[in-house]
Amino acid sequence: MDLQIGRAAAYGIFPIDARLDQIVSSLNAAGFETNTICVFLPSSHPIAGEVRSVKFSSGQSIGERGRERVIAWLATLGGVVIPEVGFFVGARGYLHAVACGICHTGDKRTGALAKLGIPADAAERYETRTREDASLVFVSCDGGAQSEWAREILRLLRAEEVCVLGENDERECDPPSLPSNVVVLR
Repeated sequence: MDLQIGRAAAYGIFPIDARLDQIVSSLNAAGFETNTICVFLPSSHPIAGEVRSVKFSSGQSIGERGRERVIAWLATLGGVVIPEVGFFVGARGYLHAVACGICHTGDKRTGALAKLGIPADAAERYETRTREDASLVFVSCDGGAQSEWAREILRLLRAEEVCVLGENDERECDPPSLPSNVVVLR
C-alpha cells in the first residue's frame, strides 16, 4: 500500500486500558497493514512507562529485553505519539503529519491530529482525551470503502467513538458506545 495520509482514513478513541496489541492484531487480520496505523497514547499509558524505562546497556536484564521488544513493535506501526516521551514514525506518509504537525504547532497531539485531517474542534477534543484517559487509533485507507471497513472494525473492537476522515459534522461520527446493559429510548 502506498501510504498517502489525508485521502481516506478511520479513527477511534479507546479507553486507556484497551489492549493496543489486540487492536492492531485485529486490524491486521481484517487486512490493514501495520504501517497504516498511527496511535496517540497518553503519557500515563502502560506502554509509555515501558518506553520511558528502557535503558540501553550491554548487560540487560530480561525485563529490559522485553521493553526493547515493545519499542521494536511500536516501530513497526506507521506512527506512535506519546507526549512527554517521544514519537516514532515508521511510515513515510505519517512523517509529515506527525513531525511537521508537532514542529509547526509545538503540540505533540493537536498539531499532528490536524495534519492528519481531523477537524480542529475534534482534534482539540481528542487531544484532551489522549492527554488524560484515552488512546486514539488512526488507520490510513486506500479509499472510502476501506475506511468504512476500518470504521466497522474499530466499532467492533469497542472504540468509544469512531469517525471516518472527512466527516466534518461530528453528528456523522458514531457516538461513544454505551455499555450493553444501557437502553436508549427515542
